Amino acid sequence: MSGYNFKSPNGNLIVGTAETVLATAWISHIDPETEEPQYEGGTKIYWNTQETLTRDDKILFVCTDGEEWTFDQLMPVDQNA
Repeated sequence: MSGYNFKSPNGNLIVGTAETVLATAWISHIDPETEEPQYEGGTKIYWNTQETLTRDDKILFVCTDGEEWTFDQLMPVDQNA
């Protein structure tokens, strides 16, 4: 099967896209003096709010180092080579 994958300028493979989702982290109380929440553990993720992040209207791709890149910065990798 022929095809291409992409790597970042630092040579790491692209593994996904940067995404954002709405989530609620459960808390047990809020400290009235510091206004800091005490986290209870657990988070509810609202997957139907998932959106791909962009920079200058270009999709942000993520490499194995966790760095974000736009498509015009990526280099193709021939998987058949």
